[in-house]
Amino acid sequence: MQPAGFPLLENGYDGAPFVYLDSASTTPKPREVIAAVVRYYETLGANVHRGLYPLAEAATEAYEHARHRVAALIGAQPAEIVFTRNATDSFNLVARALKLERDDEIVFPASEHHSNYLPWRAAARPVLVDLDEEAVPKWGQLRERLGKRTRLVTVAHVSNVTGAVAPLEEWIATAHAAGVPVLVDASQSVAHLPIDVHALGVDFLGFSSHKMFGPNGVGVLYVRRDRFGDLGLGNVGGGMVALLADDRFEALEPPFRYEAGTPNIEGVIGLGVAVDFLLRIGMPKIEAHSRALGAQMIEGLRGLPRATVLGRSARDRIALATVSLPWPAMRQQDIARLLADAHAIFVSGGFHCAHVLHHRLQLDGTLRASAHIYNDAGDVEAFVRALHDF
Repeated sequence: MQPAGFPLLENGYDGAPFVYLDSASTTPKPREVIAAVVRYYETLGANVHRGLYPLAEAATEAYEHARHRVAALIGAQPAEIVFTRNATDSFNLVARALKLERDDEIVFPASEHHSNYLPWRAAARPVLVDLDEEAVPKWGQLRERLGKRTRLVTVAHVSNVTGAVAPLEEWIATAHAAGVPVLVDASQSVAHLPIDVHALGVDFLGFSSHKMFGPNGVGVLYVRRDRFGDLGLGNVGGGMVALLADDRFEALEPPFRYEAGTPNIEGVIGLGVAVDFLLRIGMPKIEAHSRALGAQMIEGLRGLPRATVLGRSARDRIALATVSLPWPAMRQQDIARLLADAHAIFVSGGFHCAHVLHHRLQLDGTLRASAHIYNDAGDVEAFVRALHDF
């Protein structure tokens, strides 16, 4: 573990050190991100896009600077960045604003996180791409799943269960050839892999701040500029009104029409600082580190007797590995607790918000370890060794 710059990791839990391998769930925050949030409350504290006094203008400038930094991270234009509450909120916004009908079809893999499954199930008819025996989507099925009623293809860039990286270029090209837009869930990828939305040609892309070293309660929705015309309104209220009279209503231009109400100002500012933190390290360097730890995880877990390692043969992956251990008397959640109590190794146990994936593989939960820049080869070795010791 390399905890420098992360107060949570430096301080330990109740003063005791631990190995944090649950970054797919959330990430500890760098000191500079925490400082930015505190600084907003201590030195600004005003609302944005409203007041015409120095505090309010400075708050608005900091908020909009964060929009520019997020855009720079993913190769977008600032006007294509909508701030939301989290990735779940981003996907629900698109599901509402697309004005879907019940017999419309949304195509996505059976491995998707609940947040990229339930919004589409609530609004239209899901059409699922099957999984292989390792929980990796059968990517070649996309073409046969597309039909006359397909309104959207959506897919996680990186699976939150297996760490497998989707062939985005292939899927986007296939969907676009059929005239279907594509939404990408980048929650697990944006802090591990370089992303260029314009080079990919993706139509929509969403992610959460808290999984990329930013504050909780902030999400991002990228909308390709020419796709705003396909969307109706999302939430309505203060902050998104251009004109309102008894018989007339006009919303502001995007992205502001999708940011009704007072936003999480301090969270957005903190996200901007988190983006600068990532860019200062360099996404290619982070990617190389993540891939190396991912390969080490899979290689180490292969030696566990009778264990099922999900996605072990995926052609592309990051530092996330999931294993099902063959101990009928214990739930995977219990194993995760034992790792914490006996070895001070913090991982996730359960279904990881991917019930459909687990049900299809007939697994009653799995154990997931996910590393990031504060982890090293020693952390992965400690995790694998602890499992061998059980």
